[in-house]
Amino acid sequence: MHRSVFLRADAAWMRFSLKFDAALFAVVAAVMWLADGWLGPFDVWNFLIVGGGILASTVLRFVEPFAWRRLTLHRTTYYVTNRRVVCVPGRGERSTELSDIEVLTFLEEADGSGHVRLDRRHTPDGFMNAVVAELIHVPNVREVVALLSELTGQTPEQR
Repeated sequence: MHRSVFLRADAAWMRFSLKFDAALFAVVAAVMWLADGWLGPFDVWNFLIVGGGILASTVLRFVEPFAWRRLTLHRTTYYVTNRRVVCVPGRGERSTELSDIEVLTFLEEADGSGHVRLDRRHTPDGFMNAVVAELIHVPNVREVVALLSELTGQTPEQR
């Protein structure tokens, strides 16, 4: 079974994140350049400290979802009941009521596995939102989508 921590949908999030951080870095550099003219010379260390802080936050924000998936993917279990979808990644649990499912889209890999999106958010996994936003690496994705479609009355959309 395909067990990569990266999903096809992550590419759009990665591109946005890199563009956002490049723009942020450009704004900070412009502000520092203007402040240099108004307040007197900044030394290179100030610029490196601010730039390093931006770089560190970028790396943490960029790596965190994938590190979290890597640490929890092998022990995550999904349950679908007649009332909710539950995700148990080790110790805790997250759940989403079937009535709260906004959208039912899925992506199927060549081996029949795939992932199911239940939420319109752009976060990779919904972990910080304490809800189940997607089911990752489902072995038989069409079976799960058919069950969710029957329970919610929504028509699934393949991406």
